[in-house]
Amino acid sequence: MKKEFLDELKLTEDSERECKLAEGGLSDSLWETYSSFANTDGGTILLGVKEHRDSFTVNGLTDRQIAKYQKDFWSVINNQNKVSKNILLNHHVRPVKLRGKNVLRIDVPAADRHDKPVYLGTDPMKGTYRRDYEGDFLCTEEAVRAMFADQRDIAADAEVLDEMGLDVFNKDSVKGYRILFKQLHAGHPWNALENDEFLMKLKAAAKNKNGELSPTVAGLLFLGDAYRITDVFPNYFLDYREECDDKAVRWLFRTHSDEGDWSGNLFDFYHKVINRMDDDIAVPFVHRRDGVRVDRVDIHAALGEAVANALAHANYYGRRGIVIIKKGKEIMISNPGTIRISKQEFYAGGSSDPRNPGILKMFGFVNVGERAGSGIDKIITAWKEQGWKDPQFVFSLRTERVTIKLEVGQVVYIPGAVDLRKEGDVSYHIKAVSKEAIILEYIKLNGSINMGKATEICGYKTKSATRKLIDKMLNKGMLERKGTGPATNYQLKIH
Repeated sequence: MKKEFLDELKLTEDSERECKLAEGGLSDSLWETYSSFANTDGGTILLGVKEHRDSFTVNGLTDRQIAKYQKDFWSVINNQNKVSKNILLNHHVRPVKLRGKNVLRIDVPAADRHDKPVYLGTDPMKGTYRRDYEGDFLCTEEAVRAMFADQRDIAADAEVLDEMGLDVFNKDSVKGYRILFKQLHAGHPWNALENDEFLMKLKAAAKNKNGELSPTVAGLLFLGDAYRITDVFPNYFLDYREECDDKAVRWLFRTHSDEGDWSGNLFDFYHKVINRMDDDIAVPFVHRRDGVRVDRVDIHAALGEAVANALAHANYYGRRGIVIIKKGKEIMISNPGTIRISKQEFYAGGSSDPRNPGILKMFGFVNVGERAGSGIDKIITAWKEQGWKDPQFVFSLRTERVTIKLEVGQVVYIPGAVDLRKEGDVSYHIKAVSKEAIILEYIKLNGSINMGKATEICGYKTKSATRKLIDKMLNKGMLERKGTGPATNYQLKIH
């Protein structure tokens, strides 16, 4: 019964809709629904209809009511003292026949982010609504301010922080990023630049109003020290936890940006987290390409996409910060801020409107994240290929958060689908990345490396091959030796 009715209207069961009998005219709640639909994913309002749990009752409207309601509707929606923005065209409001009776149908599209918030009255803080499964609700002031911020075409993370200097950057983070950049872009002209010039090219720094160099928001978040980041973003917090079912154990492992023994920035957080998450994705030995074992497959790349997307799309003024929880084979990644495109565009892929494109670009230079908007598509495709449970996406408008829930397991060998990237792409695959890069990345994450560990991670059978590689890196000035005899280890050389 209900499906047949919706079919007549060309609506689906999950279509957003609001039915009102409208016997006494246009109610205030109609305008709340208009605001909520416009600020969420759009929807359809039906006047002259009552919706029940499993059916609809069509009371209908008289011709006189239809004419009056249309006139009243356009009069109110075009009055900016009553409604901030009219996003409708004539064809969005029209009478239709249902079960032989007249009904007024109002189709409200989702407003473009440039038009949000769509609010009632003259105070957006008191008249902005959104919609979820419980119905229309009044937005918090924090949510309204976030909508206003998202109106800007100039990226929020491109803002130059005039009152700050380049001392906000963590030296080890900048050094680690440059080493990784150099390994992935050998011969690139940026490699010869001084740090301040490199940071300018990266758009991590720019000239301030006094003509001096200051960090951009993207640069501060990506490569800065956490205690300096919180000067600008008081709610900034990155939290990664590994939990278990034992209630007596709070967590098996935890790292967060306030620990103080590491930078606490996005770049270092990503690498600390992704390496621990990768460890639980079991890869069978049969994963080979041209006789070389592949230890990172497209699942790893997709998992990296999920983390990078959360960091690049987050609203860092929002509450609670980034939260990543791994419990057994379940991974939850949650970030403050809503998506800036429709859900349809989000799931379709190929369309991206990141809140922090500068951060995404910095990730992109070291082959993390998607600049073309296909990151979500890659995640869904990778999980589907493995036959794992589909990723779940939760968009909470009341709490202003986006959450992705993933389940991982044993990777199944899929000929031809081992690597979603092309052969020419630089990636973390052993074939594509030099042994030097593997050692440098290990030292960056762990502080130092010894000969035995270097032999293990490079896949050498004897230490003689490792010794030649280490000596080469020492001669290049990339590493320095610490200690003697069995206690010898190697660290990044500080220039």
